[in-house]
Amino acid sequence: MNIRFFIVMGGLALLLMSLAAISSVAESGASRGEKARWVLIVALLPLLGWAFWWFKGPRRA
Repeated sequence: MNIRFFIVMGGLALLLMSLAAISSVAESGASRGEKARWVLIVALLPLLGWAFWWFKGPRRA
């Protein structure tokens, strides 16, 4: 297989993980400021932001 295929698939996986984290941020009970901060973290550092959100972010009630 072509290496481009794996790069594109990795990028798509990262995009889906980031969108899932942002969706979870939007549904959380965090304040508006906290949500904005988390969305920025996830958007600017997709893999690290996603991991931080899933392990350290506020939990749903």
